[in-house]
Amino acid sequence: MKNAIVQLCLVIIGVSSIHAVRLLQTSSFHLRMYPANGADRVWAIQGKDSIEMMNVNGEYILRSINPGHWQVVVEGNQPYHDDRFDISDVKPGTDMDLGEVRLRK
Repeated sequence: MKNAIVQLCLVIIGVSSIHAVRLLQTSSFHLRMYPANGADRVWAIQGKDSIEMMNVNGEYILRSINPGHWQVVVEGNQPYHDDRFDISDVKPGTDMDLGEVRLRK
């Protein structure tokens, strides 16, 4: 019985370690929208994958993403125009602040 408990503990430690290493390799970024209600939706795109960014009072946040090249697409509400911009290199384990996006009329 003791041997089974020790093996179970070792498996739990191993699985926890794998997940901890994976979290260290993921990144995140956020941006602020001006005006805060000027965009309907904001998307982050990497290759063929797209993720809708979560809006919290005009601040858009995306967590646990893969490092690399990303593109952000803003779908503006009327009278604002849609916008698109590139994020050239998201490094592993970083939280990037992309600053403020001012929408054009």
